[in-house]
Amino acid sequence: MDGFSKDKYIFSSRPKIKVVKDIDFSYGKQVSLFVKELRLYGITNKNLINRTPKYETRNYLLNIALFVVENNSLFEEIVSKRDIQISKLSRVTGASKSIIENWRDYLISYIVLLSNPNYINLREYINIQERADNEVGISTNVNLTPNDMEYTGISIKNEKRYSDILTSMGEFIRIKNNDSDKKIGQELDGKERKTFKHYSKIVAFLAVIIIVASSVAIYLYNENYTTLVINSNAKIVFEINRFGRINEAYSQNANNQNMIDDLKLQHDNVDDGVTKLFKYLNEQKKLSDKDILLVISGHKLDDGDLQNLEQYIRDNNEQKDNKKIKITINNMGNEKKIDY
Repeated sequence: MDGFSKDKYIFSSRPKIKVVKDIDFSYGKQVSLFVKELRLYGITNKNLINRTPKYETRNYLLNIALFVVENNSLFEEIVSKRDIQISKLSRVTGASKSIIENWRDYLISYIVLLSNPNYINLREYINIQERADNEVGISTNVNLTPNDMEYTGISIKNEKRYSDILTSMGEFIRIKNNDSDKKIGQELDGKERKTFKHYSKIVAFLAVIIIVASSVAIYLYNENYTTLVINSNAKIVFEINRFGRINEAYSQNANNQNMIDDLKLQHDNVDDGVTKLFKYLNEQKKLSDKDILLVISGHKLDDGDLQNLEQYIRDNNEQKDNKKIKITINNMGNEKKIDY
């Protein structure tokens, strides 16, 4: 057997020597068997139509497939394991591992199609020719855009609004087709129907944007923006993010730290968290009789950021039997006394 040549054969747009015209290419039985055999390898129509290799890549895969079919040991190993041994095939052919891995489904489809005599008519439909000197292999109309281009091929799956086809150029394409009497194995034509592959770049771009935005949001949320220190019997420190949420609450006093942990203040709104702390200390009669100082540093809190705390102190102090709570808030140098 000759060594592997990646350029020996191509999918050609040149007419075959024998051209049969005006025949209804109805290969239903062969197509059904072909699709069923692909499923044994875990390959579905969706796998094939969601990604289409470029023309030169298809030629490369074609030559690898033909090499495998002619190499009994390689071919039998793939059939028995229902998969490609990527490293071994790469070593034998010199083909890139990434190409074999990325286009596994296409490559196996070509191997199955070219090796099984039951698909002889289907195989004859595929326009495979030896590459002539300086042959490009494909002719295109420069005036056609992807939206205008029509594809022709053998139907391998039909739905009401579309059909999946195998073209003579070795492509698996989903086309727009509303024919009511279309059949599996029939030659159909139509413009390509947009599938995931057409939006994959947009989806990837949006995914990157979401990841970046999420990363920034997480960073900003976890960043300590303002520090609030309560100077009472023992210092209690709140680290607050720019969204007014408590990132951390801690004290060097072990009893206070246990209390903070029990109150579960992390992620609370700063006003709710501080008010919850004062309410608990007041109910447990642990608030200092002296003026309690709250010192805010880093970034100033807005005037309304501690309004719940102020309201709690007002309600408490209006009750004659309650011990009065007196606090002074030093908000980045601006002092405010609360002692209703």
